[in-house]
Amino acid sequence: MKHRSTTKFIQRLMAASVAAVSTAAFAPITANADCLGQNNFDNGIVLPWTVFANNPAEQSFNTDDGSFNITILNPGGKKRGGESRWDLGIRHRNLHIEQGHKYKVHWELESSAEGELHTHIAGTDDNGEGVWQNNSSEWNQGWNNVIIEKGKNSFDSEFTASKTIEVASWVFHYGGEGSYQPQDCFPEGTVLKFDNLKLECTDCGEEYKNAKSTPCLWDPSNEMGIITPRSDVRVNQMGYYTLLDKKATYATSKEITEPVSFTVKKNGETVFTGKGTPIGYDEAAGDYCQILDFSTVTDPGTYTIEVDDKDNVYTNPITGEVYNKYISHEFKIGNDVYRGILTDAMNYYYQSRSDEDITEDKITSFNPKDDKSKLAHAAQHKSYTAYIQSQWIKTYGNEFDGDKRNSIDAAGGWYTGSDNTKNVIVGANSVWLLQNMYEMEKSKGDASEEALREARYELEWMFKMIVDPENDPVWGKDCANFVYHQANDHKSLSFEGKTYIYDEAYMPTHIVRPPTYAATFNMIACAAQAARLWEGIDDEFAHECLQHAEDSWKAVMAYKEKWDTDLGQYERDPQFAPESSFVGTGIYEDRSVKDEAYWAACELFATTGAEEYYNELKGYENEHSASGIAKAFEVALPESDDLTYSAFNNSDTTTMGTLSLYLSDMTAAKDKETIGKSILQAADSMLEMENSASNGMGIPYREAKDTDWIGIPGDDYHAGYEPASNACITRNAMIMAYAYDASNCNSKYLNGMTQAMDYIFGRNGLGISYVTGYGSYHSNNPTHRFWIYELDSSFPMAPSGIMVSGPCSGLMDEYVKSMGMKRGKVPAQKCYADSVASWSTNDIAPDLQASFAWNISFVESALNTPGPLPPITTTSTSTNTTTTTTTTTTSAVPPVTTSTQEIVPTKKGDTNCDDTVELADAILVMQSLANPNKYGVGGSDAHALTEQGRANADVDKSVKGLTSGDALRIQEYLLHLADSLD
Repeated sequence: MKHRSTTKFIQRLMAASVAAVSTAAFAPITANADCLGQNNFDNGIVLPWTVFANNPAEQSFNTDDGSFNITILNPGGKKRGGESRWDLGIRHRNLHIEQGHKYKVHWELESSAEGELHTHIAGTDDNGEGVWQNNSSEWNQGWNNVIIEKGKNSFDSEFTASKTIEVASWVFHYGGEGSYQPQDCFPEGTVLKFDNLKLECTDCGEEYKNAKSTPCLWDPSNEMGIITPRSDVRVNQMGYYTLLDKKATYATSKEITEPVSFTVKKNGETVFTGKGTPIGYDEAAGDYCQILDFSTVTDPGTYTIEVDDKDNVYTNPITGEVYNKYISHEFKIGNDVYRGILTDAMNYYYQSRSDEDITEDKITSFNPKDDKSKLAHAAQHKSYTAYIQSQWIKTYGNEFDGDKRNSIDAAGGWYTGSDNTKNVIVGANSVWLLQNMYEMEKSKGDASEEALREARYELEWMFKMIVDPENDPVWGKDCANFVYHQANDHKSLSFEGKTYIYDEAYMPTHIVRPPTYAATFNMIACAAQAARLWEGIDDEFAHECLQHAEDSWKAVMAYKEKWDTDLGQYERDPQFAPESSFVGTGIYEDRSVKDEAYWAACELFATTGAEEYYNELKGYENEHSASGIAKAFEVALPESDDLTYSAFNNSDTTTMGTLSLYLSDMTAAKDKETIGKSILQAADSMLEMENSASNGMGIPYREAKDTDWIGIPGDDYHAGYEPASNACITRNAMIMAYAYDASNCNSKYLNGMTQAMDYIFGRNGLGISYVTGYGSYHSNNPTHRFWIYELDSSFPMAPSGIMVSGPCSGLMDEYVKSMGMKRGKVPAQKCYADSVASWSTNDIAPDLQASFAWNISFVESALNTPGPLPPITTTSTSTNTTTTTTTTTTSAVPPVTTSTQEIVPTKKGDTNCDDTVELADAILVMQSLANPNKYGVGGSDAHALTEQGRANADVDKSVKGLTSGDALRIQEYLLHLADSLD
């Protein structure tokens, strides 16, 4: 008999595992010479053991009484719509088996019912040939399942490895009947208690040394996604811009009531001494916090901060490493602290293309610790035939039992989730952000076309999702030129691996969901936006975009009486997306699409100026917006503390339309004034939040009190961070960036925006940078199907420059639950695990990435300066700070001569002529020197330097004309290091 391929046996579903209540308690228990990361569960920890279930099989687990307890809720199997015994199980991955080495195996199981199971040790690509199975010393002698008696069972065996397996797993299968399994392994409700599981190599000695000399032993430095802050001095690990605010946070579990003393050191030498500002306990961060302000330090270089708290030393219980937590990670001060990040961030999109071979020559983003060539791979799906579904169906059978009468070609586009889903809503949000990034920079004269090209790739796929009445007998009659909501696999498979394994072993069927109002408006908005941006670059494509937008607008507007409602129901009208998650990535339900209609009308008007679209958008009101009653020309922020605090998202698009109107030449001055006021009002609200007395990390975000509104299921309501909380922060940072533009470069908004990015790069409750490859201590293992080095070193590490979704109070995936975190019991900013299995906290997606890239692009453009400012020469003392820095004064740029007729300064230092001397004035000086065509006198930027401004800015008496010394002199004045500018 030919036995079923082990490949299919052991392919990993999205795993969960059980862990300790606190990180400090996390220390796996392993015996000498043990190959396992955990073998008994006395401390409540299961990791790196994990559970898996293949739909519809289901199980629950806990570690009560010091054992790994499984309750079989649904064994799965063929008769229930599953496959066989491999529908349920547990496994331990990342084992190494060495050919010729001898092993001892021991395991114990207490069962509430008699039954049987299959257990084996094998690799992921062994084609049915492992090294041990079912307690037999020879693989080919172990085909019969292990019989389990009711009560306690104990087993011992030995084997000599017949081959080397670089990445092996020890697996237990105990699911339902099916192939090679004539009956269910156990009845429903059976409780299995695993304990004292041991795999000992008798050839590798008693203690792990290194991978070469003791290859089979478990590496105790493997933290398995557990985040242990290396420092309690939370900083932006990339650094701070020379002219902007610089704040860090000292976060401790015990309160320090008196202001802490701290020093800022450059090359080991103290350059600044200050006092912290205690703010008490930050509930979201889960620590007592003190704000450390060192904004007066401006000399470019590499720094650390040291707090006078030398007893704050911590030993990592997993790795044994010792951390001096009173010393910060290194960071830079300069004008290039984000250098290289945008290039890496944008390469994410190329590597996410679904129908192209990803070639090494086009890969610019990779982990330098890994082989770049491993990221190259054949296209996942060069062809993608998706069957049109006539209704919303929650689950299909293991073998597809849905409608296969009609199909479309849905090849192309990015995968928008960590599975193979391609969702129009996520895609459109991403396209808009990338195109808006281009448009925002284009208005200032230096846009990069890379964002436009990547957006076009996804947009062309979205055009394939338009309902063609000639080829779709299901929806073509009533929904011609509507847009299908998404394409996805018919069954949910949390799989990581190579294409041929996925397609051949799991054989998923591709389906396309019904067309929806939301998807249609999303496509219209992005296509209309693209039409104006491609004009003059590719007029033919620009025309195609506008044609699609206008055709679909006419189609959907014919149904206005149906969609112009408060709460649509997909059961009554399938053109509303369901309110719950279906197979694959979340559908992104939308029962009120008034905001999508407003967004689409804004984009069409911004492109065409047609009265039809203006008349539609000007009367917009939406009572079911998160902001209360959202209106035209507004930035919509939530009014209630119960709701998510984000300016826009995949289901609330009002702000997106408003921002496009702000940039458009078609928008009347009166409307632009209204929009500008709304932008500033929203940004001021965010600044107030950042600077509030209880905000230890200084972010424009807060916990939502009603978790039902933030996508967290269950009845145990509590305050918390929603899924993709990092993107909420980067989206809100965009509003402050717009406010910087709308306020004629008021620096408080730029400071607010960059402070939000400080959180992303490490000034947060865990002291970790949420961007792969950037920062001293950063995320490494985002949820992905191919970048799974964490699980199998033959696969690539994730590329650099990817922002992960971040803390999620819902703790929805089994992996993060397994770390002992319980919903409502863990501070919001600590609800995170750096593992590919933690899809609710460590996910990645095109829209999240786009909001991150947008901010990096903007700040680099806004601070496009010629280089570092010269250091300040001062000595000053106050009650809170003492500054001692030395400097040399140089002129990096030749002086700019004045006009023939001398212009008399109206106010010294007022470079932008707004009658106020502020940081924006120093920034404008540096911008005019760095990019005179854009910011100099007569430059293309709307806020370029004027002749009067140049006269006002010339305050450095040592040199005639504008130099970096003038910017320095203005900054000294603002820091009260100079009494006047005369």
